[in-house]
This record gives sequence, structure tokens and C-alpha cells, in this order.
Amino acid sequence: MNFEVIAPYCGLYMEGSTVNVYYLQTEDLVREYVFGNEKDAQDFYNSAKNLDEFMVNVPEGKEELYHQEFLEQIIKDKTYELIVHEAIPEKEREAS
Repeated sequence: MNFEVIAPYCGLYMEGSTVNVYYLQTEDLVREYVFGNEKDAQDFYNSAKNLDEFMVNVPEGKEELYHQEFLEQIIKDKTYELIVHEAIPEKEREAS
């Protein structure tokens, strides 16, 4: 699986009606958005990809948070399931 890096802080991957958003600086490994149809998924993918144009005045280090908030506003009227896959914290990896 190859994802497209759309900004220094974010990558995207789409398959069918599922869009994965990878935020490169957070503890979330991936935020998986599952839509009821491919059109909604494609619209979401395009919106996520184009949001970087509006991020020029966002404070450094806050890009991922703002991007996430903008996406939530864009899809607030859509039907979707959000699955957040978190990276295993380093302390937990060492303990196992």
C-alpha cells in the first residue's frame, strides 16, 4: 500500500469507500474514514488533499490539528465511520 504525501505532516490513501489519513507527527498511526459509498469517499479524499492550500497561516506544529478540524467540518453531514488506529507507545513496546 502506497499513500500519497500531501503535506509535510500528512499523507492519504484511498481504497474503495475507505480513506486513510496519516498524520505524521501524532500518536495516531492512521485515521480510517469508512463511507457508505465511493463518491463520498472520493469527495472527502479530494477535500483532504486540497486543504493544504488553506493552511498557510496555521501556526507551526498545529497543522495536523487544524487539518483534522477542517476535515471534521467538511464531513459533518456525511454518514461515515471513523476508526482510529494508534501507534503503540514506546514504553509498551519495550515492556512486551
